Amino acid sequence: MEFIQPLFDWLGTSWLGVISRELSWVFVAAETAHFFGLSLLFGSLLVIDLRVVGFARFINMQAAMKFIPIAMVGFAINIMSGITFIASNPERYGPNIAFQWKMGLVLIAGLNALWFWFGEHKALSQLADGEDAKFQAKVIAGLSLIIWVIVIILGRFMPFVE
Repeated sequence: MEFIQPLFDWLGTSWLGVISRELSWVFVAAETAHFFGLSLLFGSLLVIDLRVVGFARFINMQAAMKFIPIAMVGFAINIMSGITFIASNPERYGPNIAFQWKMGLVLIAGLNALWFWFGEHKALSQLADGEDAKFQAKVIAGLSLIIWVIVIILGRFMPFVE
């Protein structure tokens, strides 16, 4: 990810980079926000994706879809807190292989979410209680679960790999 290192370096010299290094509570607040953002994102995706895959057909699909905005808020929180992490120590993140894989999978997860939204969302919103989703929707939801679990694992690996 050498091509993005100049952006990371700029973040490190920005006001955000300076305060995240000089005020220890800023990094702690970012870590706390990242945890809550992940909880909102992944918790919401569990409800939606498990319903679509078919493990939770007892959940009303229209009710499950109401978790989409909550997932988006969680994702936005994680973007903001993640930028704070990078700004605090830009030399650490760019070359980190776990970070590189994590960001690649987050991009794939985003594309998968777009596929869900533009390809299946409308039809899924009209499913009756207990009705099974189409195979394509199940694939999208299954991929979502797998990708996000791996993203979480890679996030935990980041401090321990180069």
